[in-house]
Amino acid sequence: MSDLWNGYGFGGAFGASRFGRRVIKPALKLFVLGVVIAGLIYTYVVLNAVRERSHDPHVHTHSTH
Repeated sequence: MSDLWNGYGFGGAFGASRFGRRVIKPALKLFVLGVVIAGLIYTYVVLNAVRERSHDPHVHTHSTH
């Protein structure tokens, strides 16, 4: 995972200092994890809404009774 961070321009700078290794890198990892989880929740909600709208309505517009 550290190779991933070091691949970016700021990854080497964060890894060079003790503060970066102990605070900034874990905070960035938590932030990225949060973004991924929020994206999954958003995708679930949107796909659920699309699925609900694609069903035939249960109430008909007119009745033959």
